Amino acid sequence: MTRASRNEVLGIDNLNQLGLGFKNKNNRELPFLKIYLIAVPVDGKANKELIKLLSEKLNISKSRIKIVKGEKKKEKIIEIND
Repeated sequence: MTRASRNEVLGIDNLNQLGLGFKNKNNRELPFLKIYLIAVPVDGKANKELIKLLSEKLNISKSRIKIVKGEKKKEKIIEIND
């Protein structure tokens, strides 16, 4: 997820087939995005870059995107508010 040659979203996948996916409160499977970032995971730089990249790709404000779980891990759960 970090130290890539460029910021890139590879696509949506469903990891539940491998037993690695996440489910929400209603037991619905959540999509999994594979993302590469240039920023290093120091002092929250990679998290900020992740939010910036998602904001640009989804054409929404950064304030609508929140890291709900995994702030210090490679795997994160992201929430996008209306």
